[in-house]
Order: sequence, then structure tokens, then C-alpha cells
Amino acid sequence: MEVGVDKNSKITSILYGVGLGVISFFLGLCSIYVVKPLEGSALLQYSNPFFNFILFLGVTVLITFALRKKMGGIWDFSKALKCIYIMLVINHLVASVSTFTYLKYVEPTLQEENFHVMMNARIESMERSTGFASEEEKQKTIDVSIEQMEKDNESVANMTLGARAKGFIITLLPYFLFALMLAALTKNGQKASSNPAV
Repeated sequence: MEVGVDKNSKITSILYGVGLGVISFFLGLCSIYVVKPLEGSALLQYSNPFFNFILFLGVTVLITFALRKKMGGIWDFSKALKCIYIMLVINHLVASVSTFTYLKYVEPTLQEENFHVMMNARIESMERSTGFASEEEKQKTIDVSIEQMEKDNESVANMTLGARAKGFIITLLPYFLFALMLAALTKNGQKASSNPAV
């Protein structure tokens, strides 16, 4: 008999997704709140990938193994993929809504403050660069970079609900690819096929 994803497995995946989403939310807050303390430090450029990629990746792998254990310790690739993907989608939903709500109503000026810190760091880095033919070329490149960063910041600040929903949907594809990798990593059983009728 083929083992599918039953109702209890779906509910468990959703609950683990909520837990992972809460952790993702706090990791995101950490990456936001360390920006100002790290202003002027070379570590600033590594803070976001450290919290939102490296730590998130490690936590997700651990929670995936915990999810498998909760479901009996054995699952085939198909069940692993479905359960992990449900968990990742719920995680993304919880983290996105929580982060948006927090930055909108609790710390409405934090993103703007961090933007200026990051922009100053970018300018200082470009000013130290020696890969320009002249000072005029360097200044022109800096001006173009500042203008582009300001446009990007404005577009994010004025993003409509529809645009946010579109961005959410687009992000589901990389999460599916991530689920594929985690399923391949954690699968430890095969589908049991029924005997053909004689």
C-alpha cells in the first residue's frame, strides 16, 4: 500500500511550518537590528546572509529531521517532498506577514534608517575602490549607484498588496527546489507497492 500524506501529516507539517516561520521572523529581526551596531564595520555586508541564509538553512534542516521523527522516523521521497513543501510555504507566509506587520506598525522608521546605513557603507566601499580610471568616473558611478538604491528603496516602500502577493508566489518556486533537496537528504524509505493480482 502506498504511503501518502494523510490529514495528520498535513496538520503536523503546518504546525512545524508555523514554528519555522516564527524562527525565520526572529532571524530576520536580528539581521535588521544588527545593521546600526555594525555601521562602519566590514561585518555589515555579511550580517544579512548569515542570519537569513546560513542560520535559516541550518535551522530548517534540523526542523526537517524533527518533522520526519514526529511522523514515525521513516518517509519516502514523495511524502518527504509534500510535507517539507507544506512546512516551507507556511513558514514563508508566517515570516512574511509577521515581518511586514512589525515593520509597518511597530518600527515604521527602522527600514529607512537601515537603508541610509547600507547606502553609506556602499558609498564608502566605492570610494575606497581603486578600480576606476579617474576620480570623475568614480564619482559618476557612485552617483548612479545612489540613484538606483534610492529608486529600489522607494519601490519597496510603495509596494502594493498585489505586488507583494506576486512576490510571495514567485518565491514559492525556490522553496519547492529547496524542498526537493531536503526530501532527497532526509528520505529513508521506499514506497511499498502492492502485489499485482494474479
